[in-house]
Amino acid sequence: MKPGACARKSLRGGEDRSPQKPGRGFWGGPARVLLAVLLVVGLGNPAAGQPALRARAFALVEARTGQVLAHREAHAPWPPASTTKVLTALLVAESLRPEDVVTVSPRAAAQRSGATLGLRAGERRRVEELFYAMLLASANDASVALAEAAAGSVEGFVERMNERAAQLGARNTHFTNPHGLYDPRHRSTAYDLAQIARAALRDPWVARAVATREHGLASGSGPRKLVNRNRLLFTYPGANGVKTGWLVESGPCLVASARRDGRTLIAVLLDSPEVFVEAARLLDFGFAAFELRVLARPGQPAGKVRLPGGQVLEATVAEEVAWAVPRGAAVEVRVRWDPGLKAPVRAGQRVGWAEVRVDGREELRVPALALWAVQPRGGWEGLWRWIVESLGRR
Repeated sequence: MKPGACARKSLRGGEDRSPQKPGRGFWGGPARVLLAVLLVVGLGNPAAGQPALRARAFALVEARTGQVLAHREAHAPWPPASTTKVLTALLVAESLRPEDVVTVSPRAAAQRSGATLGLRAGERRRVEELFYAMLLASANDASVALAEAAAGSVEGFVERMNERAAQLGARNTHFTNPHGLYDPRHRSTAYDLAQIARAALRDPWVARAVATREHGLASGSGPRKLVNRNRLLFTYPGANGVKTGWLVESGPCLVASARRDGRTLIAVLLDSPEVFVEAARLLDFGFAAFELRVLARPGQPAGKVRLPGGQVLEATVAEEVAWAVPRGAAVEVRVRWDPGLKAPVRAGQRVGWAEVRVDGREELRVPALALWAVQPRGGWEGLWRWIVESLGRR
């Protein structure tokens, strides 16, 4: 079916301007990186030499590992404004197809606060159009229309938002709407928004949209051009997302991302008077001060030990282990073996923990698995079992 005629109204005003009074108030990842660690990655102390920013709160995160490389007040709740739309986009991408057609509801058409596309009740629009309008131009009426199409109602969509946020580890986040307009109960944090952005950037559709500088949009009066409000896409080398946000109550906010030399960093700044300048400084710091190292790979020995019978047991990891470390830091992978290990040991059996130590401090711990089967010495039965298991690995 063809979408209906486009609205004649242009995007209006600033982003998410609200008339309300201020209120302050185990394994995973498509990159096959070991994400579920037994050692919780906390914020720790602020990184040495991190830039002194004026933002009320910020967090710099290595996208592949989820490590926080720099931070201040990263767990402090704050109105996230339109950075809310990052999670909205992720849920829409998981629920709808770009070619799907949405009939605009009266509720969506009545959304007139902040930036809007000027949708009309009964108008039919492709999901892709609404998606780009929401992410590039921060259209709040498009957010409502997409939420209703994805979940049947705004309320049902918001419930899914909070469930998904909790799944992503955003424990200090509570959303009440899909667009980010001010509500005293609508809160998130710099850390939580970074974790949401990590998940969103793993979705190809979302990643493509947030990296788009301009997008053409058909309308009844002729073609229109949506220009991304994220200035870093035009000024910062490697910038590839994610979303701006502004409210009277929130101040300027930004979830920014950039990719260089095969690694992606995510910078979140809340209430920054120079949000694009400070985001660039934070990203520069992360790329200059840290490097991402692959420390262990499946099938490669991570450590070995001699068992009581004299057999040598080697360990490996289930999936690739990568970690961001300060440049010049001493990094060691050490296997801490389970006590009482003895043959027989099955190939793939967990035999301890592989610990990543940076400058002598343990930062990551993942299961260590037996690289090969080890059988008791002597006896035809033991030899036969060893042969059978060895053939099974081929």
